[in-house]
Amino acid sequence: MTYLPLNKEQQELKDLAAQLANTELAPRAAETDKTGMFPRASLDGLKTSGLWGLRVSREHGGLGADLLSTCLVVEELAKKCASTAMCYKMHIEAAELMSRMPSEYQAEHFVKKIATGEILCTVAGGETSGGGGDWVPGMVLSSVEKGSDGYILDNVRKSYVTSAGQASHYFMLCRVGAEAKGHQLTALFIEADKIDWKTLEDWNGLGMRGNNSMPICFNGVVPGQNRLGEEGAALKYLGAVMMPVVALTYGAAYLGVASGAYELAMEEASKVHPSGAKRLDSAINQRRMAELSAKIEAARALLHVAATAGDAGQVGAPLPYLQAKVCCSEVAVLVTQELMTMFGGTAFAARLPFERYFRDARAGMIMGLANDDAYQTIYSMLFPEKRS
Repeated sequence: MTYLPLNKEQQELKDLAAQLANTELAPRAAETDKTGMFPRASLDGLKTSGLWGLRVSREHGGLGADLLSTCLVVEELAKKCASTAMCYKMHIEAAELMSRMPSEYQAEHFVKKIATGEILCTVAGGETSGGGGDWVPGMVLSSVEKGSDGYILDNVRKSYVTSAGQASHYFMLCRVGAEAKGHQLTALFIEADKIDWKTLEDWNGLGMRGNNSMPICFNGVVPGQNRLGEEGAALKYLGAVMMPVVALTYGAAYLGVASGAYELAMEEASKVHPSGAKRLDSAINQRRMAELSAKIEAARALLHVAATAGDAGQVGAPLPYLQAKVCCSEVAVLVTQELMTMFGGTAFAARLPFERYFRDARAGMIMGLANDDAYQTIYSMLFPEKRS
């Protein structure tokens, strides 16, 4: 259900995404999960629809969709294939800052090509700390040097890059010069065919198995014209421009995992077995399905209200976006866990895809904008330190 009234354009985008999810994503979802192959064909199926340029302005050939429409689209895609939805979500996220404030050069060479589907972009995020491949949040990002031809990347390693090795362009944050402070970040848009890069490990995740979230190392020079905004000032753009899309689309993706699993459960639980019984004969399961529906709608309501408030310019700090994200990812874990229990051995034996949804849901707690980090940020906004 969508209790928040939608305008004609929002409803049409939701319906379009649902149609494409059924025709392009659903038939390939099981194989994508089984093989761990990047869902290139599923993503290509979205190109001609215009969804590739969902957030790109109409001026530059895109759909110019608002935040609420963006959430609706990502949820519908995630209902059928979370791996594809996450790759798409990261494309939308990586394109956001570029789409909002491009230079003339960037509008012509990047933004218009994003809208037509010529560019698949992603965020090169996360860095290791200490030995091995452990990722620790809150660290100082790698520095690059500035040369006469642009920004020099010397073995810059990013740890968890969705669509790694498959994207044509990478959005990356870095510091310019080793002396730059941790908050003095610069945003670069890297063209994969004009720089050296290599993936360092295979992706073998518990869930989201098709998203190629691999470590990747960059070497080469990124031209100055590929910088987004001012040097060293990326943080001021990230909070105001990118954070709504970053947090809300994460929330929408995991809400889609929850609602997709629940819709499947509604069908399966209503089926009559040869004995004449059905799972919904159980009072426990009746209560379970009723309770899960309420949990899903509560998370969806917060997500949609946060998006609508953002569209109306009523959000001064990212608090509601982060609250919506954590609620949606937690409801995904709850719903899929309960459905695994409800469908018992059939689900555990993977005769139904509930275990795929269960594995995909777990990513929402720990990957990209992990809930622990989100809650810490929420706390800091609720209880700001007093400055003397």
